[in-house]
Amino acid sequence: MEQQEKIFQLYIQRLSGDLTPEEESYVQRMLTQDAAFRETWDALESRGRSIGAGQYVNSLDPEEALEHLNKRKHLRRKNIRTNLAIAASLLLLVVAGAFWLTQRQPLSLQEFVAQTERQHPSVQLTTADGQAVALDKDSSQRITLPNATLNAGNGSLHYTSTDTAMNVLTVPAGEQYRLTLSDGTEVHLNASTRLRFPFHFGQGDREVMVEGEAFFKVTKDPARRFIVHTPHTQVQVYGTAFNVNTYQTQEKTSLVEGSVWMQAASGQRTELKPGQQAAYNAGTFETQPFDGEEVLSWMNGVYYFHKMPVTELAEVASRFYGVNFVLESAKFADISTTGLMDRAKLSEFLTDLQVTAGAEFRFGDKAIYLK
Repeated sequence: MEQQEKIFQLYIQRLSGDLTPEEESYVQRMLTQDAAFRETWDALESRGRSIGAGQYVNSLDPEEALEHLNKRKHLRRKNIRTNLAIAASLLLLVVAGAFWLTQRQPLSLQEFVAQTERQHPSVQLTTADGQAVALDKDSSQRITLPNATLNAGNGSLHYTSTDTAMNVLTVPAGEQYRLTLSDGTEVHLNASTRLRFPFHFGQGDREVMVEGEAFFKVTKDPARRFIVHTPHTQVQVYGTAFNVNTYQTQEKTSLVEGSVWMQAASGQRTELKPGQQAAYNAGTFETQPFDGEEVLSWMNGVYYFHKMPVTELAEVASRFYGVNFVLESAKFADISTTGLMDRAKLSEFLTDLQVTAGAEFRFGDKAIYLK
């Protein structure tokens, strides 16, 4: 409880703009190193946004706040910092902090979903010169940069530019996004994916880099190869459609149409034909047929899993839904399950887990706890 009160104090000082550089440094360090501190701080920020705490602090009359605080806490003026802005903020601490401690109830699924939707980070474009641009997946945006004009909306990005420097598009957990490159190549990015790409391809090979999962429909250009770099391999094509998945150590490339050459850092190469998937692990390619509906279903917001250990499924679901699934029971180490996840139907996925894995749930800030 003492730790929570300290966090409350620091949060309110941050809210009022009175946090010292030393205190700010302490907060940043604790957010990085202490999970309990971070969870409490995130919960306060969420609560503060929902009640309009910043506007409330700005609207308080400092003298009135100080007097009210003295009456409530039975404190003499000399026992409180003389900074009246802090006194006003401390009043909010008493009101909001007491409410948070005494009234906080377990979240329902509906409340949890609504809360996490508000907290979802945006898809972000980071340009070669370090400028960060948040891309709204719902509303239309036209953004003019020194080196490009961006047109974003409906979960996709188009642009015009002649800049060949590398940019980074980051798709957070729980989201997916589409991008059209300068040559007309279409890229569909899954959750927790980063794509490095130039606004404009030069005269040589067309090269991009991906970490996560992406589907490419490459515009044909016999004079210039299209190369997708992954952490451990290269996919080399001229015009084709394929899926790349690097979430796990075993990277997988699944060819839908055309042909591709896979190449490892060691120089080992293998060619894929439509309907084939190459899995690369520990310096070796293994080729086998794949089920297109299963591999590509993520683009429709669906994910299939077969006899997957719940310990692994928790990681996949965290990425897919954009919330943390935390296992609180050792029993899940011996349980595997089969089913599907629909990004728009979290409740159905949880119901299935209740039946197939005997899971019970509670909902916290940014996390679903399974026991």
